[in-house]
Amino acid sequence: MALELFGLTLIKTAAIGIEIANIGILLGLLYLYIKSYRQIKIGFTVGLILFAAVLLIRSILTIALLIMDNDILTGRQVLVGGFIEFIALTILLKITWDY
Repeated sequence: MALELFGLTLIKTAAIGIEIANIGILLGLLYLYIKSYRQIKIGFTVGLILFAAVLLIRSILTIALLIMDNDILTGRQVLVGGFIEFIALTILLKITWDY
């Protein structure tokens, strides 16, 4: 019997938590990229804005699918993928913040 919180299994709840953290990091990245674009209008920055926006949409859709309890997504795969994405985004945020 799996532990449940608000009708969701513990793994799905953890996956949603990771995705929420990813959304926070992506919003921070978008803020920095838009701020940078306003100062230096180059195409590379536009690409970074689009990259972050697409990942933001992906995270929002993942949360929606997990809450709807579809069999399309299982909690374990989303949790592992979300955690790896979280690590990558944290590194990207650190590098972006420093430069």
